[in-house]
Amino acid sequence: MAITITGAGHFLPEPVIDNKMIVSRINTTEDFILSRTGVVTRRHLAREKGLSSLLVPACLRAIEHAGLQATDIDMLIVNTLSPDHHDPSEACFIQPMLGLRHVPVFDIRAQCSGLLYGMELARNLLTSGVYKHILVACGEVLSKRMDTSDDGRNLSILLGDGAGAVVLSNSPAQTSGIIDLMIKADGSCFELLWTAAPGTAQSSYTDSTAIPHFRMNGKPMFENATQRLCEIAQEILERNGLKIDDIDIVLPHQPNLRILEAVREKLSVPPQKFVTNVERYGNMASASLAVTMSEYVRENHPCPGALALVLTYGSGATWGAMLYRF
Repeated sequence: MAITITGAGHFLPEPVIDNKMIVSRINTTEDFILSRTGVVTRRHLAREKGLSSLLVPACLRAIEHAGLQATDIDMLIVNTLSPDHHDPSEACFIQPMLGLRHVPVFDIRAQCSGLLYGMELARNLLTSGVYKHILVACGEVLSKRMDTSDDGRNLSILLGDGAGAVVLSNSPAQTSGIIDLMIKADGSCFELLWTAAPGTAQSSYTDSTAIPHFRMNGKPMFENATQRLCEIAQEILERNGLKIDDIDIVLPHQPNLRILEAVREKLSVPPQKFVTNVERYGNMASASLAVTMSEYVRENHPCPGALALVLTYGSGATWGAMLYRF
């Protein structure tokens, strides 16, 4: 039995926001943004639109790419930090827009690690034989959570909007698919990157005096992300009797170019085997890896048998790795 990615899709909004436009809003310089993050452009959703305007087309493209109808989908798992509404779930909100049957749909919240967390859930549910096709979607509208003050500058210059989705299917006759998948978490790293409000830890759930923006401890975040990504890459390779030279392509989450370059160098991966798009899209949290995966599957037409190492890291801290045979 093989659990395979049978379809992938992504959607990115207009307009394209370059660093000059960011400098007009935030007290920084184009040189600072480029040297600290590697980001040249990112996408921001129009203010009057919500996450569903990104998630729905990404999901529909994934379903079409899989050669399926919406009525073939047996479950929808959505990961987001920026839903259209606080509740009910984003998955419930977009279910009728997608034309799904009355199948189970729900949200998870694994931050930037959402794609691999969702895929691990889907993999185990598909292996049970109860479900045939599960749609896993990740989307973010982080531009609406930007803090343009000096306190939020170092993170806000990174943020972009987008959505991506994959259809995972139980394909008994296939030789391609997920070889191994690992997800982990360490809640003691909670304050490396967090948002205080809204939340019941405040005197009021919607306390207007609480900070509704991301807060990041940059240096320890960089160190922890680099360490965890390298550790889990080595762990999943060793567990499967592989070496980094056996990998044909590395598909990582896109936090910033400095973290990506540090990980690539520590793992001794040649640049041509290491995919980056943070330069064009910024950090889209959970959507980053979903878009990276979709772009690679749809536009690069991976050779049959190619072996991918997929890596992710997010706040929490959460992180994960997957070995996938195309």
